[in-house]
Amino acid sequence: MNNSIFLYIILGLLAALATVVNNLFSPAMPSLVDYFQVSEPMVQGGFAAGMLGLSLGTLMWGALSDAMGRRRPLLVSMGLFVVSTACILPVTSLNLFMALRFVQGFTAAGGIAISRSVATDSFAERSLLKAMAVINVVNGIMPIVTPMVGGAMVSIAGWRGVFAVMLGVGIVLAVGCFMLKESLPATKRSNHGFTDVFRRFVAVFKNRKFICMVLQQATAEVLLFGNLASSAFIALRYGMGEYIGVTLAINGIFIGVGAALAAALPSARAGVRVSCVGMLVFTAIVAATLLFDLGFVYYEVAVCLMLTFMGITLTSSTTIALDSARYQAGTASSLSVAAGFLVGGVVSPVMGMGNILYSTAITFVAGALLSSVFAILAFCGKEKK
Repeated sequence: MNNSIFLYIILGLLAALATVVNNLFSPAMPSLVDYFQVSEPMVQGGFAAGMLGLSLGTLMWGALSDAMGRRRPLLVSMGLFVVSTACILPVTSLNLFMALRFVQGFTAAGGIAISRSVATDSFAERSLLKAMAVINVVNGIMPIVTPMVGGAMVSIAGWRGVFAVMLGVGIVLAVGCFMLKESLPATKRSNHGFTDVFRRFVAVFKNRKFICMVLQQATAEVLLFGNLASSAFIALRYGMGEYIGVTLAINGIFIGVGAALAAALPSARAGVRVSCVGMLVFTAIVAATLLFDLGFVYYEVAVCLMLTFMGITLTSSTTIALDSARYQAGTASSLSVAAGFLVGGVVSPVMGMGNILYSTAITFVAGALLSSVFAILAFCGKEKK
């Protein structure tokens, strides 16, 4: 059952699984602090575990699908996603919760990594452009919808309500993947297995411009994942906890606005430059609102503007990075996505250390500074012919 409408829907939802795993989870974190009777950084470790799983899984599932075909890895990854999510619902141990969050992220990565490959296998030229447009529309909508759904479920059913929604999404996707036909014939699969995969990764790691641009984007994503990990706790500090789903949804809109603005700039390089300046300015303003305790409204306005410039970077730096490694495009793409998830996994627990207002301010400013440094390194020196 690989008709176009069915593929558009299932591939769009698969590609948006990172948003399901992360953005649905964010509003539930304060409830988990109370449930497990632990500190904020400990629960943010559950966010980090999911991010690390996404990072490692993105690298593995794509390569596996090149060797085995698309359908079997998708079925395995979605089946394990359903099982791991179901196992979270009755959990009473924080350590087990974090382990299952890692498995959840690792298996969700299968849908994220393979969905675009299935689209490439199934469509050509204008049809592929249409398919990718639909996938990107779903990816743009999900960060707006999921935080509001997460916030509502926490109010109605507590943190388990959030994971019940994730379980429902997983079951729908598992059934959808079962209905998919194989899109990669055996004659087109990788003949060199993981030796070829390793060779491609080596080639990509030797590309200085690509690596610098990946690091530039990944450190910019400190602002994105840091906001997801800290916003619920900051909202609670200001007595705005009931609005966290709405504020995260608004943040998602501004990220989308930034991604769209990138296309209006003269070049991707100009986009990176503009975004770096904007991130530096507005992370400093966000830090000021937190350090001087100016109030939630001022903080949220500054965050929205900060994330707008981060959205510009997401589009611009990806364009430059993949263009500089077009002969290893698949490997380069998976590495670029994995780097962002890895940074998110490292940053998340840091956000809750000490006073969360101060740690958030410092982390945001550090991310913007590092992103600017990597942009400078990417653009300096002579280009290889």
